[in-house]
Amino acid sequence: MKLPKLFVPEKDLENSVERLLKEPVKVQRKYDLIEVIHAGTYAEGIAKLKKRGQKPFTFYENIEARIADYEANGENAELFKTYLDSVTGVAYKKGSTKFKIILRSDKLENIKPDFEQSFIPVDYNVENGIEFDSKKGKYNQDLTREEAKNHEFWLAAMGGDKGKLAEYVDIWFGKTKAKKGMSVYLRSNTSQDELWALVLGSGSIDSDAFGGSLNLDYDARFVLGAQ
Repeated sequence: MKLPKLFVPEKDLENSVERLLKEPVKVQRKYDLIEVIHAGTYAEGIAKLKKRGQKPFTFYENIEARIADYEANGENAELFKTYLDSVTGVAYKKGSTKFKIILRSDKLENIKPDFEQSFIPVDYNVENGIEFDSKKGKYNQDLTREEAKNHEFWLAAMGGDKGKLAEYVDIWFGKTKAKKGMSVYLRSNTSQDELWALVLGSGSIDSDAFGGSLNLDYDARFVLGAQ
């Protein structure tokens, strides 16, 4: 299975999907054969990756890895059979439906090995990310193929790479023969500002994007990719 080289987003992203679409994040792909690491918690998974000298994948890189696995192995692609954690974060503003997508979160990437909470408490106002309001979009429900290709959350989480998103959407819908899927599940009206890791759901089921239901203290699964 061939996997991509690490994805490094822009340092200063404006809160605009339009900008991402005009100037999508560029990814230089490097391929190699690797595995999925399992850990009891998210923090333990990050620690395992660091011990192996591996930077954890972003949500974009997980999508790239699945595409590469499918290209190499077709219906036997292993990365479609499990959910995948990432260091892409979703920060929630307390008492509201506003949230930010953080393409590579330093707080998640540098989480302490003994961290066992469900989420990381943060100051929403200082988190640098792409801001949305879930009450203004289609969230927590299944999407059609075309809706998934053009959904603001999916596009932003993919760094504005509309072509790569469309490629993945076509693979998943073609592979599963599903009419709908690829939901975006988010939290809202939280009691405090929160940061959660964005998880790519199992491609064998709905390939959903989870921004707050798979806790940091839950069983974690990361792609181990060569550099």
